[in-house]
Amino acid sequence: MSQQSTTPAASTDTVNSRFTFVFITDPLSELAPAHDTTVALMEAAQAQGHRVLVTTIAELGVTAGRATAKTRDVTLQPAVLIDGNWVVGKNWFVATESGQIFLDTAAAVFMRTDPPVDADYLRATYILDLVDPERTLMVNSPSGLRDANEKLFALRFPELGPPTLISADHTEIVETVLEWGKAVLKPTDGMAGRGIMLLSPGDPNLHSILDTATARGTEHVVIQKFVPEVDAGDRRVIVLGGAPIGAIRRIAVGDEFRCNMAAGARVEIDTLTDGDRRICKTLGPELVKRGLHFVGIDIIGDWLTEVNVTSPTGIREIDALSGTRLATSTISWVTAMCANARGR
Repeated sequence: MSQQSTTPAASTDTVNSRFTFVFITDPLSELAPAHDTTVALMEAAQAQGHRVLVTTIAELGVTAGRATAKTRDVTLQPAVLIDGNWVVGKNWFVATESGQIFLDTAAAVFMRTDPPVDADYLRATYILDLVDPERTLMVNSPSGLRDANEKLFALRFPELGPPTLISADHTEIVETVLEWGKAVLKPTDGMAGRGIMLLSPGDPNLHSILDTATARGTEHVVIQKFVPEVDAGDRRVIVLGGAPIGAIRRIAVGDEFRCNMAAGARVEIDTLTDGDRRICKTLGPELVKRGLHFVGIDIIGDWLTEVNVTSPTGIREIDALSGTRLATSTISWVTAMCANARGR
């Protein structure tokens, strides 16, 4: 095979051209375009005239010490807001092969693959470490993605969250549940409400639940004190560059206690609060320092419960209910950061 056929191409970014943005996603056919923030961001990038490329974790690689990706150019049919709901066509995207590129020739790389943060995901972050962040904006930083476990990172700021225990020990967990009266169990690597369970003293299934959740005492879980304000829902706050830019309230439906949209929670309009700003005043500088530019934090009452960094969602719902254009604002922010980095 010739050298020409194996050498990745440069992107088309020049001083007078549009930017190239690469989105590392799950397969496009598996996304929910009326809901996924990833699609909203791609649409906004396209609307601002940028080139949108997509790839997957499996298509990343390294050539001559530089991170590469096999990419596809994507053209999207933007969603339309009708009666408060995003409506998309059946054939909402067209993707054409564009070959392999060096990722450091793109202006920005968006790592938007859903959890779990497993071995494949971690390998991808090691590959992305080879992209020069001074030249290419990483949204989010690969080292930041590794460091900021979405269930554990908030524990760096214990004053912001409810009492929390991390343990694999049944006895310790049961004693904690008895002390608190009620608690919520979360896997350390879950998403979309998967594996979240309510623990109550006297529940005859409590030990069986813990057997399953901890793989018989061999895997850690997160135990958080139950926050009664959850009856009014939890709130997803989008944080960009360390500052809150929008919020939505998610309320559990029926006998479900999980406030995750994937678990059927309904969404309601919400606004940013002084509590949100107080949390971000403390949390924001640490996010910025770690290159965690686009983040979704979860708040119950005035308590920070999670910091979502891998593929935070909520923009579609916030824009639909609040009349905002957070996807547009986010891409404008990214564009300004890229222009500054490239001296435009």
